[in-house]
Amino acid sequence: MSVGLNAAPGPKVNAVGTMKTGVPLKVSLDGHVEEIENVSDAADFLQRWPIERRGHVYRSALNACSAAIAAQISQSDAIKVFTGFARVAGILVAGGGPATVLEQRTVQSRLPKQGRQIPK
Repeated sequence: MSVGLNAAPGPKVNAVGTMKTGVPLKVSLDGHVEEIENVSDAADFLQRWPIERRGHVYRSALNACSAAIAAQISQSDAIKVFTGFARVAGILVAGGGPATVLEQRTVQSRLPKQGRQIPK
């Protein structure tokens, strides 16, 4: 008698670093649009990011992706950090169109609103 041959298959579990986000995130690098579907795609993209453009936001995104692959943070949190990186870098493609360029924020917009205390 065979045990388990007729058992219904369980839910498919993806390996760490390959969880789908639902809708791919589109980014543009050197005129080429790429779809980022999971944390592994984001980490691969970051590895190809130009060295001269790597800064604090880049390092945060790379660290988040590495931590998600190592199961130290959630994959959705890592994708959120990567999305922030893409916005700041000006490479986020909205709805299949050209990369979105954010307006520069003024110093005034980064200061606390009137009546609030600046944290020490």
